[in-house]
Amino acid sequence: MVRALTVALAVLAAGTSSLASALPPPEVPEEGDSFLRLYALTRAFRAGRPVGAKLLPGGRRALFLRSGPRSGAQSLFELDLGSGETRKLLDGEALPGTGALGEAAAARLERQRITARGVTRFEVSKDGRLAVAEGGGRHYAADLATGQIRVLPLPADALDPRLAPDGEHLAYASGGELHVLELAGGSSRAVTSGASAHRTHGLAEFVAQEEMGRREGYWWSPDSRLLAFAEVDDSAVEELAIGDPARPEREPVRLAYPRAGRANAEVRLGVVPAAGGEVTWVSWDRARYPYLAQVRWEKGGPLFVLVQNRAQTEELLLGADPETGRTATLLVERDPAWLNLEPAFPRPLPGGTGFLWFTERNGGAEVELRGPGGELAASLVPPRFGFVSLAGVDPWTGTVYFVGTRGDPVSESLFRVGPGSEPEEVPLRLPRAAALSASFSEGGGAFVVVAAGRAGPPRQAVFAPDGSPVAELPSVAIAPPEGPGPEIRRVGRQGLPAAVYRPRSFKPGARYPVLVEVYGGPLHLAPLRLATEVPLLQWSADQGFIVVRIVNRGETMRLGRDFERAVKGDFAGPALDDQVEGLRALAAEVPEMDLSRVAISGWSFGGYLAALAVLRRPDVYRAAVAGAPVVDWRDYDTHYTERYLGLPAEAPGAYEKSSLLTYAAGAKRPLLLLHGTADDNVFFLHSLKLADALFRAGRPALFVPLAGLTHLIAEPEAVLRVAEVEIAFLREALGVPEPAASGGGKSP
Repeated sequence: MVRALTVALAVLAAGTSSLASALPPPEVPEEGDSFLRLYALTRAFRAGRPVGAKLLPGGRRALFLRSGPRSGAQSLFELDLGSGETRKLLDGEALPGTGALGEAAAARLERQRITARGVTRFEVSKDGRLAVAEGGGRHYAADLATGQIRVLPLPADALDPRLAPDGEHLAYASGGELHVLELAGGSSRAVTSGASAHRTHGLAEFVAQEEMGRREGYWWSPDSRLLAFAEVDDSAVEELAIGDPARPEREPVRLAYPRAGRANAEVRLGVVPAAGGEVTWVSWDRARYPYLAQVRWEKGGPLFVLVQNRAQTEELLLGADPETGRTATLLVERDPAWLNLEPAFPRPLPGGTGFLWFTERNGGAEVELRGPGGELAASLVPPRFGFVSLAGVDPWTGTVYFVGTRGDPVSESLFRVGPGSEPEEVPLRLPRAAALSASFSEGGGAFVVVAAGRAGPPRQAVFAPDGSPVAELPSVAIAPPEGPGPEIRRVGRQGLPAAVYRPRSFKPGARYPVLVEVYGGPLHLAPLRLATEVPLLQWSADQGFIVVRIVNRGETMRLGRDFERAVKGDFAGPALDDQVEGLRALAAEVPEMDLSRVAISGWSFGGYLAALAVLRRPDVYRAAVAGAPVVDWRDYDTHYTERYLGLPAEAPGAYEKSSLLTYAAGAKRPLLLLHGTADDNVFFLHSLKLADALFRAGRPALFVPLAGLTHLIAEPEAVLRVAEVEIAFLREALGVPEPAASGGGKSP
């Protein structure tokens, strides 16, 4: 479940300008570029930015991906951190077949929210000698000493190739089986058997990829001797067909998609020698705990297996013996509402000394240090530090690095903590950022830090553990236009975080129509002052609106467990109530907001909430734009939907009051529906059902099908036209004249 048209991107905030001397000069817009066209062509100003950086052992070199400033094709680069010299290892523009990926490969990129093409993924061997990359439907190995590139002899349908820890073998899935390639000799062998049209080995099922954060279907043992793998049998799962109405001669694509309350795929975990041989099956009560949530393997420790019950209110962390398949329960976690999965956990510690564990049982996000048997040793990151993500563990000192908010849900910082000490902020010479990510290098010694703020050029940099800057990764991105950006406020009885964007031509005392941009769904909090969200929202404001974003209950656990769990059994109540309360509280502080002219817009869950708002509260919202909305939650997938609403047979009332169809007959306000016909996340049937219900009630909506497009709208022309259609609809619905200096000309 994602918002598709705005993406949180990396911007290093001011404070590291001393690193920039060796950087290429920034690209500039071409004469005549409109803002929207530039936004679309640059992939929301992401094109040209370094992404996915990995430090090589020793901390003196880094690899990263980067496209051109107006390109969707990424290339693989190597940067010498000392000299600043950059060399291109693999040219994404020149790869054959870059635009023609197979259905399975394209679906995996969709699940990973990757819209770029060219080189889409790479990894580096633990010794730093070899990089393996994917691009254009082929797979490549790069000798990092010589720069020599060779095409790996993998079949066209190979998926998820990953290196063994020894760097001498590569595993991949093909034809439903798990294979191992010997890199030196080029020979390959299948290590599993028995695949069929409905049974695969080594691939994650749909809900694992889309909702659990588990994209892997196999795991190497630390000594490269064994492979654990998932066997997925989806023969009982309902198949949904995605046809192309614009090309009726084409066969529909069929997808095993488990709708709420219906059968899931059957998943079990096996262990097989990398050289091939007999499979050992890992044993647990799969009837009671059908979800395989995560698998981890660390030298000196057991095979960690995390499993959940279908209601997602109980999970077991198991320690499995890979030789016998027998398991021992190390930890049981329960929550009466639901348990959030954090994909980084459990995190085994080196040498089998224990593991890190994520919990919310004490009211907020917390990281615990557990002993080898699961016993609690310490609370490393108490809830007051607002844990967001794990950055890494220094294998030499045992220091844990993490991103946290420390009480401010819209800002993030990097912290470190060791056993027996309190977390402390790492002095990165950065102001507190709206969004931050960090990854510790293999073997320790340095960080790659990505920080997003409300302004400044897009940058990504390397820091030493003491916070001192080492080098900056070169960007060739076109900088977004500068602007006033948002005001961040906390409003209402609950102190809801909110952002307010005013038009550049804003006049105090004048009255402006209001556009509410919304997502509102669980586990999603796009930070409110991102430089990458600011340009589009500021452009919307410049069309004559005051644009606001309000964080509602259910949207995030950053404000505590209870704040998020408030939507249990009811998507239609608390979230919308908070949006209304926050809107009115903002208007009390910003009197220029005209509450007689309010529209609301969102995508995915935001599309659902926007449509819900205009259907249930026409007294507040005069118009809505709903992109790819979930209409009836019975038609969305099991793992996401049942987590919040329960099973349909057990909680029919939750589904009834959360369905947009319940309120369609009472529609009174204009609604614009936008939906990709090839969407395999929120199927096109959702908007079609709502449009039909409105039509039959005599309340037709404006419905724009996006032919052949998926849930992620990446095609530049489509991004441009969606924004144009939306703003034209809102102007007409609210009676807003086109501004004299509109976004149809040069960038503001």
